[in-house]
Amino acid sequence: MNGMADHAVLEMMLMYAIPRRDVNELAHRLLNTFGSLSAMFEADPLRLAQVDGVGEKTALFLHALYDLHRRLTLDSAADGTGTVRLENPESACRYALALSMGDRYETLRVICLDANMKVLHTEALQIGSLSHVSFEPRRVIETALTHKARYLILTHNHPSGVIIPSASDIETARMIAEIGTKLEIDVRDQLILSKNAAYSYQYERVFLYSTPAVCNVMSLEEYNRSLYPISDRNKRS
Repeated sequence: MNGMADHAVLEMMLMYAIPRRDVNELAHRLLNTFGSLSAMFEADPLRLAQVDGVGEKTALFLHALYDLHRRLTLDSAADGTGTVRLENPESACRYALALSMGDRYETLRVICLDANMKVLHTEALQIGSLSHVSFEPRRVIETALTHKARYLILTHNHPSGVIIPSASDIETARMIAEIGTKLEIDVRDQLILSKNAAYSYQYERVFLYSTPAVCNVMSLEEYNRSLYPISDRNKRS
């Protein structure tokens, strides 16, 4: 499918959901409604079904394709035995981003690891709003103890797409680190996620992925400048 336009790729997919029908117009309608192929796949199935010509069956089919993509991305992190080890920040960020695919609201997740950095368990502990998710220390502790975790990685996403930590994020990160110290569980990292970028508190770096295999590492200041070019920053000041 390399080199094919987005509408052509979408047409091929729609032909399986709606056989014996010209779906060219529907493909264009979906792209016009959501703005891009990725935004369409990330949309809620109920929202997809509201587009004229889609319906429930086609909406569920498109959502299933997106879920399959997420599962394949997660599987690609495993070795030949099905084991996933997050031995460096790039692999941890890539794995966390795959877990968060499709999250429409701020979601707090925990990744439990053993002494060899093998993934033992992942869990979405709390789903919040578009701009906030609550933090319950008890649930983090229970999950870590239940799965005998030696290390933890905690993540939450920013649906806005901007991963600059808020004052609340910074305070929560401090609390989590203190809890880990008291329980002798190493909170290896805390990550803030967007669609294709992750901020690591441990390394104080942004890991920006142009593709799942290509990662550009930068400081938070460099990331901020990439979001707001000089001309925009002058307007904002």
